[in-house]
Amino acid sequence: MSGFRKEVEQSGKFELRFYAGYKGDETPRSVIIGDREFKIDEILSRKRVLDQKCGKRIEIYKCKMEGEIVEITKFGSGEWSLSFSKET
Repeated sequence: MSGFRKEVEQSGKFELRFYAGYKGDETPRSVIIGDREFKIDEILSRKRVLDQKCGKRIEIYKCKMEGEIVEITKFGSGEWSLSFSKET
């Protein structure tokens, strides 16, 4: 288990830092847990899907960071979730 995964699982709280282009918060660049920042090495895929329940757009990023494949989901409410993919 990587140090990043351990920190996420212990803390449960995180912030995201983005590249902010002309559209605002466009692309996630790092995850911040406490006073530590973990850089996103590569964005493997990005999907935009429509939430059928509320009609809002959801953005899903599959990223490689700290040797892990991580899925970051941005909900229409502006909230975020982070989960670890079973793929490595």
